[in-house]
Amino acid sequence: MRRVWGLIVRLAVLILAVCIPVGGCSNVCPAMGWVNFVTVELSGDVSRVGTVQLCADGACSELRPEPGTAVPRIVVTTPLDAEASLTPEAQPAIAPFYAERIDADTWRFQVNMSFPDHVTAKALSAAGEVIAETDVDLDWKRVGGSAQCGGPVEASPVRLAVP
Repeated sequence: MRRVWGLIVRLAVLILAVCIPVGGCSNVCPAMGWVNFVTVELSGDVSRVGTVQLCADGACSELRPEPGTAVPRIVVTTPLDAEASLTPEAQPAIAPFYAERIDADTWRFQVNMSFPDHVTAKALSAAGEVIAETDVDLDWKRVGGSAQCGGPVEASPVRLAVP
């Protein structure tokens, strides 16, 4: 029994000897990823809005059907030419961002671990016509994690008036 307690004491001393000189063991950041969000809040005649699109860094979110189904999902597309058709090969080499319709007035976009400085939000009709558009510089606030290790951030809401 004495041997077990001796081993425990030596282990505790070793941990303290390693942790105290390097500023404490609690400063180690966990390996993790997180998701950042941009919310678009609509006002006006939202009954005309079929979808909301968010564009940043040369890429726009867009509703596309899942292959083999009629269920739409949001994917990122980057047409090199505005007249060019969108194909899987035209997908950008950046992490995609996805949208979630919260209610008739609110759309929330997941931008993964990126946080663009500037976005363009567009309200589109069911036929895909742009009925409202705004360019906005984003103001980001951390909503989790720590200053040392980073963590999720969320932008101030983007307000988009639909005529």
